Amino acid sequence: MTLIRGSPQRAILGPVRLARRPASHPPDQRQDSAVTYVAIRVVNAIVVEKHIKNTVVRV
Repeated sequence: MTLIRGSPQRAILGPVRLARRPASHPPDQRQDSAVTYVAIRVVNAIVVEKHIKNTVVRV
């Protein structure tokens, strides 16, 4: 079973091109946002993995 992320309309219409950011956002700020997003995802994955390991050990 495949999970669909985003709105149902987006799933029906197919892939949507990402809007370009306005020139008021310099490239380094966009880079920082991407790095922050990846860091949050990595930390979240580590926390979930530790939680799963702790749950399995207790059973």
